[in-house]
Amino acid sequence: MAIKSPPATEVRRTSGRLFLGLGILLVLLGPIVFVIEVNAKHLSNPWYAPILATVGIALVLWAVGRRPNVWRITALLLFGLLTAGQWFTVLVSKLPAYTGPVVVGTAMPTFSTTLADGSRFDQDSLGGEQNTVLLFFRGKW
Repeated sequence: MAIKSPPATEVRRTSGRLFLGLGILLVLLGPIVFVIEVNAKHLSNPWYAPILATVGIALVLWAVGRRPNVWRITALLLFGLLTAGQWFTVLVSKLPAYTGPVVVGTAMPTFSTTLADGSRFDQDSLGGEQNTVLLFFRGKW
């Protein structure tokens, strides 16, 4: 008995579930790898994260095109926002380049800031006969 293949018009379309899952995985893979790098004390620009996320969004978009539903469209929007945030992190939010530790005897660059009580604090506030250590914590609270 011979097995007949279905006519070309009856070829079953895939739902795109595999591409949806793979796309979501690629969008999340960049931040996961970056967290692992930070915990390993390897600080670098995570240029790979938005590239992986963009490929992931393309796969999610393809899955939405194959079988659009509320879950897939919601996933596309949420992971699209995450991808935009990754591009923002890599392209827009730049930190100054690290130039190495301070050398003893090097003059401090001029600066000015406002203390919590509203008073001004600048390099002239550090004058005196004692040695001074000034720490800068890079971060936001």
